[in-house]
Amino acid sequence: MVVRKRLDIKGPQIVFVTTTVFNWQPILTKANVIEVILSEFQISIKYFDISLLGYVIMPSHLHALLGFPKIETLSQFMKAFKSITSRKVKSLDIPELSSNEFNLWKPRFDDLIVVSEEQFKIKLEYIHNNPVKAGHIREATDWKYSSAIDWMTDNRGALIEDKSYSFQSWKKGAGGEDTCRPLE
Repeated sequence: MVVRKRLDIKGPQIVFVTTTVFNWQPILTKANVIEVILSEFQISIKYFDISLLGYVIMPSHLHALLGFPKIETLSQFMKAFKSITSRKVKSLDIPELSSNEFNLWKPRFDDLIVVSEEQFKIKLEYIHNNPVKAGHIREATDWKYSSAIDWMTDNRGALIEDKSYSFQSWKKGAGGEDTCRPLE
């Protein structure tokens, strides 16, 4: 197995993350699987004190924009989320998902540190248009498991985003360090 070296980046960061189902299986279309993914994603985000800025759950993968107070916890967050969802999905009464050989997620994930507001907007648009480009829907707001509903309408989506967390909210702390806080 290839081991990827992580950069030594510290402190608050916004990151674009993608994690994929093993063998790109369209498992994330089953209602009880989606329930597990949504619930555990929200719990993990709260536990690690992360701001959810945008997301989409596609049939075989998940994209998210996340605001980390300490980017050093990214790998721990992904490991915890993927581990608990794998165990819970495996325990569901779905024969093809319950075998000992079943793997929900690929062992790795992809991430990109977002370095500008322009890049943030590009990634958020990419997330929201992913189901449209895949041909699943016509309008981004029609995808049930996406933050497009929250960002583009007055309705609430499946997860709660922190839309106040932004590049303008980064302030210098007392010791000169960058801190990420919601706008006041």
